[in-house]
Amino acid sequence: MDRVKFLRIIIIIIFAVMLVRAGYLQIVRGNYYYELSEGNRISIRPINAPRGKIIDRKNRVIVSNKLTYSLYLLPNEIPPAENPKNILKKLSEIASIDYKILLDNYNRSFHEDSLEPIILKRNLAKETMVVVAENNDVLPGIFVKESSLRDYVYPETMVHATGYIGEINKNELIKLNKAGYNYSGGDLIGKAGLEREYELYLRGQTGAEQIEVNSRGRKVKTIGIKSPEPGNNLILNIDFDLQQAAEKLLEENFEKLRREAEDDPKRNKPTGAAAIVMDVRDGSILSITSVPDYNLNLFARGISENEYSSLLNNKLKPMIDRTIMSAVPPGSIFKLVTGTAAVEELGVRADTNFYDSSGVFYLPNWSRPFRNWHYGGEGKLDFTKAIARSNNIIFYQLGFDLYKEYKGKMLARYAHKYGLGKKTGIDLPGEKSGLVPDDEWKQKTFSENWYPGDSVNLSIGQGGLLTTPIQITELIAAIASDGAMYKPQIADKIVDPDGKILVDFKPVLKENLASVAPETFAVLKEGMYEVTNKTYGTANRYFKNFPIEVAGKTGTAQTSTENNHGWFGGFAPYEKPEIAVLVFLENGGSSSFTVPIARDIMGYYFGLKNFSNGRKKIYYHSKRNILDE
Repeated sequence: MDRVKFLRIIIIIIFAVMLVRAGYLQIVRGNYYYELSEGNRISIRPINAPRGKIIDRKNRVIVSNKLTYSLYLLPNEIPPAENPKNILKKLSEIASIDYKILLDNYNRSFHEDSLEPIILKRNLAKETMVVVAENNDVLPGIFVKESSLRDYVYPETMVHATGYIGEINKNELIKLNKAGYNYSGGDLIGKAGLEREYELYLRGQTGAEQIEVNSRGRKVKTIGIKSPEPGNNLILNIDFDLQQAAEKLLEENFEKLRREAEDDPKRNKPTGAAAIVMDVRDGSILSITSVPDYNLNLFARGISENEYSSLLNNKLKPMIDRTIMSAVPPGSIFKLVTGTAAVEELGVRADTNFYDSSGVFYLPNWSRPFRNWHYGGEGKLDFTKAIARSNNIIFYQLGFDLYKEYKGKMLARYAHKYGLGKKTGIDLPGEKSGLVPDDEWKQKTFSENWYPGDSVNLSIGQGGLLTTPIQITELIAAIASDGAMYKPQIADKIVDPDGKILVDFKPVLKENLASVAPETFAVLKEGMYEVTNKTYGTANRYFKNFPIEVAGKTGTAQTSTENNHGWFGGFAPYEKPEIAVLVFLENGGSSSFTVPIARDIMGYYFGLKNFSNGRKKIYYHSKRNILDE
């Protein structure tokens, strides 16, 4: 009897525990398990949105999208008994996809509480798609969906300015989402150039299809659809015909100079080059080129580690955009800044006479001579001829005179007026500020005072001065437009997919040069005119019989090595300037190699058919992409 009673008590306790547990599961944890059940039943499938197009000023599509297919893992379509990593292993074996890639992508995007689809691989080959479809029954949760692949229509043109896209990294994801933007692991975002600068406009908003699935992960019905929103289109100031012509000229000359240098031990082999065309009337960038470059579609399809490593380790550094990232001495182009300070502060005029007796300049109580680039004295020169001849001796004297009055402050002040030493604000990421040395900088950097020799070196664009090609382009354009300095601007407007203008980029006029007298710019322009149009001008031989009047300035800048940089900046037409053209040759040895490139870019812009410069005839195929000699 006692045993029966004891057994009954045990049974009652068991039932009581079961009842309490059932009550706990249904009442206390009921909502949790209901939601979990629903989570296993409801799945979200992505609907990709195309990225916005990039279009030139003549409505020519430069960057677009094309159809591709992507491979996803959908967490809510995996049966409870299945391990996602086992599915990935099976997928790797069936579809011949590297398991490490699949696992890395899974681990990067997986979150325990997230129902978001996980991107496993983009741009699937057709063969892979077929294999996955045929094995759908043994690959639960694996889903192939059409998506858009970035299509760089001209993958080797305007490479640095266009930029490229790539998968978002952890830091970018945190930063963007912290700022209130909804990004997910595996999303593609702009990594460089305009793609990065205008990422928040170009990106599309991914849509989703909410479906009901059965216990085997099969679709039962569609519950709802959130339509995707295509990205906005970016309209540029770039004239793509001009861009292609300028790029062809720059690349061909760059490669030619490198070949010639191999056979001549006295010649430098250039390591890079840049060319920019700016509308001086509003700051619009019509063409912007940096060489060497690379193929943008490497990034669109997903660049491999070996390919990326090869680009990074290339000695010519093709990933560097030399138009905005190369901060180097400008050489004699800086004489335009020194000239501005001399006219404004020292009372120099166009016909002020100077004398170069020996081609050598000595500072008082200083034994080391400062030499002219031209051997021997050039005798009497007025100021504009000193610009045309790029005579160092005259500018040494001006630099010393400015030092006696203002130490290192005045030259630096005028350099800053022209925007040197700070970013221009061009709409590209990664722009360098450069450097304008002065008293304060030298004391802070070297704990030394500013000496007369510092001003003398700075007066001809040396002595620690660092500038970028875009800064020098802005300087040339400012002089051409009598001090109207505009911010360089590549993008013209942003429009939505229906053509509605969302952002219209108006010209931005800077106030830097407002205090400089118009007469000062007239003197500088006269000197620049003589550079290209007088027999004694340093660029005259390249512009002989050129039908458009051009004004410009050459510059050869010394470096810490024996390889000098070559520069030429000019504007045209002289009387009513439209464009400024800048050509920079990194370690190219001499400005003489940059002038013909700038001339031919101008020839294309103005639609010249042909002209003879006294040595050979140049033929331009007007408004086409080919220039022949």
